[in-house]
Amino acid sequence: MWKRVGLFLAVSLVGLGSGSAEARFGKSSRPSSPPSSPGHGSPGSGSPGVGRPHRNPYYGSPYGYYGYYGDPWVRYYYDPAWAWPFLGPGAYYGRYYDLMWRNRLMPRPRAEVEDTHEQPIGVDLTADAGIVSQGYAVGLGLQADGERLGFGVKLNMFDLATDDGSPGRDSLSLLALKPSVLLVANDTLRVRLSGGMDVAFAPDAIFVGPGVGASTLLRLVGPLKLEASANWTPLPFTQLSGDAGLAVELGMVRLRGGYRAVYLSDQGRVDGEVHRDLFAGPYAGLALVL
Repeated sequence: MWKRVGLFLAVSLVGLGSGSAEARFGKSSRPSSPPSSPGHGSPGSGSPGVGRPHRNPYYGSPYGYYGYYGDPWVRYYYDPAWAWPFLGPGAYYGRYYDLMWRNRLMPRPRAEVEDTHEQPIGVDLTADAGIVSQGYAVGLGLQADGERLGFGVKLNMFDLATDDGSPGRDSLSLLALKPSVLLVANDTLRVRLSGGMDVAFAPDAIFVGPGVGASTLLRLVGPLKLEASANWTPLPFTQLSGDAGLAVELGMVRLRGGYRAVYLSDQGRVDGEVHRDLFAGPYAGLALVL
């Protein structure tokens, strides 16, 4: 800091003693030309800022005595930051700093960034109906998938004949609410793992427990695809279910058909006796892809 202050004082004293307004250090002098009008003064008038640049007799240097010896220091080590409040950022501070500040003020070329759009959420709405040994079943489903995460809701409803000889029919519903993650997601194969909550609405009880599942969708050839899924609920009731079938993709609609089996056990939590059922049979339906 003190070196800069001393340098500034020396430059000021030499400049005041020169008796003419010379260009700033580092700026090339231009050849003199005759004045265009009397109002512009002459080189010998001595008025500051009016006379045109001329060569100084000091050792043939156009910058004067100090400019001859001190120009390299000023050109490369002079810091113009202190002069900005007085002279403004547009002042000329030498060839080196002029180039430096111009480079800083010039707009930098921006690297082209590919326009990457977020993958939209895909939604599958499914509906199917099937035949089982004691009646029939209807299934509804909704599966929403992002790039990797998703969420699924599935409802299977059974209308069954009574097994104790009582009049009427028995109804049984299985509801699954499961977040999911896509392990593989491309045009040929989709593999999904899910885990969440399973609910069973039985004639005399309602069971709620954790459940896990997996599903896959494999393109075989052209619009023909293979669908398969499996689910397991360990407690407070047991559910083992699975299905496999073929699907034909026709634009936004996918025609589906296959075979489904569902095994259920209440683990004796209703009346102390274990009740088991197996519902199996073919199903057919469609899916709407949004």
